[in-house]
Amino acid sequence: MGTMTDDRDHEPPGKPLYDAELVAMPRCTRCQLSYLPAKSTSALRLTYCSFFCELGDLGFSMSGLETMELVKKPAEMAGPVEPEPVAVD
Repeated sequence: MGTMTDDRDHEPPGKPLYDAELVAMPRCTRCQLSYLPAKSTSALRLTYCSFFCELGDLGFSMSGLETMELVKKPAEMAGPVEPEPVAVD
């Protein structure tokens, strides 16, 4: 047998796969749209498609949380407030 008949024993390959078919695109947790994580503006790229979905779902952004500073409350009066004694006549 020659090399011409060897191809008959094997099935021909299926149609070629394209990049979009090879890689499964994740879906945004909030809006359920498919997106590319490399193009996401969210700090949580594998969860949200954009900064706005992250902000809308969590109520805050991770980048804002990282740069947040604690603000101390003004000092309250030193002791607890006691009622003034009432004079009895």
